[in-house]
Amino acid sequence: MSTGLLLVSHKGIASNLLATAASIINETPGNMAYIEIPMDASVDTMKQNIQKKIDQLDPDQDILILTDIYGGTPSNIASCFVTNKHTRLVSGLNLAMIIKAINYRDLPLAELVDKIIVGGHQSIAQHNSEHPSCH
Repeated sequence: MSTGLLLVSHKGIASNLLATAASIINETPGNMAYIEIPMDASVDTMKQNIQKKIDQLDPDQDILILTDIYGGTPSNIASCFVTNKHTRLVSGLNLAMIIKAINYRDLPLAELVDKIIVGGHQSIAQHNSEHPSCH
């Protein structure tokens, strides 16, 4: 079975990234959920909502939580759920990370985490000159 994925982000980010990733890979992945945290949300309410989302994932599988900004409210709240070796949290969410997470979720959790961090980093690039296709 594959790792359960939970995206926790500020409002509008997780849902749009997940929809875009599903469109790109032409698949709606299972054992995956997201929650978006409004700016004025109660921390206790959001913790309860995150727990409900985790409970919806396959309880026999590892869980990878992806958050948008390290140190932001979604990341800080989600960190409360990394309680054992079967749950990991990675912040800095981008589209490449989600696609990697979906495509490689059958890997052991530690390898999956390494794969998505490398994929996320590799998708960040500075373009110093005009691309040849622009001519």
